[in-house]
Amino acid sequence: MDRRVSLLRIVACFMVILLHVSAENFHAFGEKWWAANFYDSLTRACVPIFFMISGANLLSKDETLGTFFRKRFLKIIPPLIFWSCFFLWWLAYNGVIIGSWDAWVVKILSGQTMFHLWYLYALVGLYALVPVLRKFYQHSSRKEHLAFILLWFAVASVYPTIMALRNDTQCGSLQLGLLATQYHLTYFGGYIGYLLLGAYIADSRGSIMAGLAIFFSCSAATMAVTYLWSRHLGGPCEFFYIYLSPLVVGASYGLYTAFMGMKPGVPSRWVVAISDCTLGIYCIHIFMIDPIFKVHAISATIGNPWVTSLTTSIGVFTASFLLIYILRLIKPLRYIT
Repeated sequence: MDRRVSLLRIVACFMVILLHVSAENFHAFGEKWWAANFYDSLTRACVPIFFMISGANLLSKDETLGTFFRKRFLKIIPPLIFWSCFFLWWLAYNGVIIGSWDAWVVKILSGQTMFHLWYLYALVGLYALVPVLRKFYQHSSRKEHLAFILLWFAVASVYPTIMALRNDTQCGSLQLGLLATQYHLTYFGGYIGYLLLGAYIADSRGSIMAGLAIFFSCSAATMAVTYLWSRHLGGPCEFFYIYLSPLVVGASYGLYTAFMGMKPGVPSRWVVAISDCTLGIYCIHIFMIDPIFKVHAISATIGNPWVTSLTTSIGVFTASFLLIYILRLIKPLRYIT
């Protein structure tokens, strides 16, 4: 196990929590909005980093198709089903009409459970592509890897951003558009490029200083253009926070490069323990934020958001880790955490 990857997984997990905690102040201009914009811009590399770690871990491996699917889907399907059921129960407990048990099945299959679980659903599709992507990665040159990544960046990130910004009357979203469809470039869409980018960087010589410079520059640029675009539209707009936004891709590249620039080594026992709990922390942290911390008046919306966003996030991360760590002491529960 590489301590760089373990540490990066922990950092990305904390970034997810900080993003969701600070985002509560984003949807209305005011004194607290800048804190939300700052922290949101700084943390948008979180989920792309998870995808990149998966790419680095999986694309270089050599295993049979059956072994791959058995190992991967045993890691993702049980947590997806359990946490989907858990959050549907939570919603029903709080008065949200979920329907009968067959309605639960439909909602779970269609991903209509809790917003942050989209990541688990995305992994299902990405894992299905890994065996083919792995063959390409292992039997192609570095130049061919780079060509694929650059084409993905152009098709899935740069071009959709340009097209979306042409409509300057609404917040917008990233879509591949007619040109990509016409030329069948849709094969280069979605998050697939993050898998290759993670593997590509892991096989390169990283640089801490260069990586951090790129990360902070792209994060600062995200904050600036989010302000300018929001002011232009007359209200807060999250367009530049989208995980395929060019600046988010750049920030993700920079942060991953910085960590790969560290000396590899064996992680400490506690780093391993926390890293092993990150999937469970990711899944449960929304439950910690809403019914537990908010009930006790612990929130980024209270007090100075520059401080409370951080303290609340640290509290949520710590509480989530302790709970998941305890649950993982029971071996069968490790399949869902």
